[in-house]
Amino acid sequence: MIPRLVLLLLAFACSSAPSRPLRGEERLYRAKCTSCHRAYEPWDRDDWPAVIDKMQADKKTHLSPEERAQILVFLQGTPGPSER
Repeated sequence: MIPRLVLLLLAFACSSAPSRPLRGEERLYRAKCTSCHRAYEPWDRDDWPAVIDKMQADKKTHLSPEERAQILVFLQGTPGPSER
């Protein structure tokens, strides 16, 4: 019983779930953009608008203009409404 509990605790501790509350823009990004690939950090690239446009042109994602704008707020590091 104890070894199972230890394994369960280790698995939980190594989880990739964020240890902080997520802003709405990041939640949307994770919901729309991480089902096919890992979650990238905002500072991984500086060409996010072109990346999103290509994903949409290749029919790999379907975003409304509002969703695209919110995701770019997160990826480009622009402060969200709750941080202004």
